[in-house]
Amino acid sequence: MDSVYLESRLMNAFTYIRRRAFGYNSKNTCSAVSVALALNYLALEREEALVPDDWQAELLDGGLPASSDSLDRAYPRAGRLSSFLIEKCGMGGASFATRITWAFNRYSKKMMPSDKRVRLKWTLFPRMSTIRRSIDANIPVLITTTLAKGFSWHTMVVYGYRESYGKTELLVHSGWYRSAYNDHYSFDGKDRFFQKEIWLDKRLAVFGYYFTLS
Repeated sequence: MDSVYLESRLMNAFTYIRRRAFGYNSKNTCSAVSVALALNYLALEREEALVPDDWQAELLDGGLPASSDSLDRAYPRAGRLSSFLIEKCGMGGASFATRITWAFNRYSKKMMPSDKRVRLKWTLFPRMSTIRRSIDANIPVLITTTLAKGFSWHTMVVYGYRESYGKTELLVHSGWYRSAYNDHYSFDGKDRFFQKEIWLDKRLAVFGYYFTLS
C-alpha cells in the first residue's frame, strides 16, 4: 500500500530564495545570513518595504563567490542586510534563540515602517504543525540544529516540508556557497546558479523561529 505523502513549499521560492545571492558565511554568521534570506524573500514576495531597495539580493548569475571579497565584487547588495544585522543589531556569530530574535526585532524597529513591522519569536523543539502553518501561509521559518553532522549548530531558512508515514523532512537553504550545495543551468548562453534542494529530518530542528507580520 502506498504511504500518504504531503509536500508544500513557499511560492516563488526558486526565484526569491534559491536563485538569490546571500551574505558570505565565513565567520559563523549563519544566523544573520538565514534571517537576511528569509526577510529578502518576504520583501520580494509581498512587495513591501521590509528591506531597503539597494539591499535586496541579486539573482545568482555571476557565479559562486569563493570569498567575502569576491561576493562584494559580484553581488554588492547581497551581504548588506546580514552585515547590518551583525554590525548594527548585535546578531553575532553562532547566534541562536534570543540572540537572533532580539537582534531581528531591533532591525524591525529601526528599519521598517511602523505599519509594516515584522516580529520574530523563537521556541524550543518547534512543532511540525506550527512549521506547516507558516509555510502554508507563505511565510518562511528558521531553524537551528545542534548535533546534525555537517549541519551541526547551524541556522537555516526552511522554505518547504514533506511528510509521509514515519518521516517528516524540512526543505532548507544551507547558507553556503560550496558547490556541493549549489548547481546551475544554462539559459541564453549563460550559467544561472541556484541552491540545490536539501531535505533534513525535522527531528534535527532544536530551535525554531517564526515571523509575525503586521
